[in-house]
Amino acid sequence: MPKEKLKGIGGWLILPIIGLFLSIFFILYDLLSTNSQYQFNAYIGILSSIDVGLLIFTVTCLILIFNKKKSAPKFVIAFYITNIILQGTVAFLINDYSGVTRTVIAGAIWIPYFIKSERVKNTFVK
Repeated sequence: MPKEKLKGIGGWLILPIIGLFLSIFFILYDLLSTNSQYQFNAYIGILSSIDVGLLIFTVTCLILIFNKKKSAPKFVIAFYITNIILQGTVAFLINDYSGVTRTVIAGAIWIPYFIKSERVKNTFVK
């Protein structure tokens, strides 16, 4: 009996989707807590703008994924790369590297997954 093709939103693909949904909550928390903890200045304005951009990027990735668009894997890979760069830059500027490890590990796992996965290749075809 021939092996059934892996396709659709399921299997390991569920984990990065959960991660993207969690990212929305982390970004919103960061936006709300940053603005309430500090007096507003240009630095906070830049960080808030970055958070808003990441929020839009995250939602765009999820929309592309659930619509099974061919561009979804490229957007998700770009999201992970962008997130690593931004987290690293912010960590360097504020000298707090606590959030970078999680971001790098997520990118190290999910970027290759979105490049190599048979399920990803068979799912995002529209």
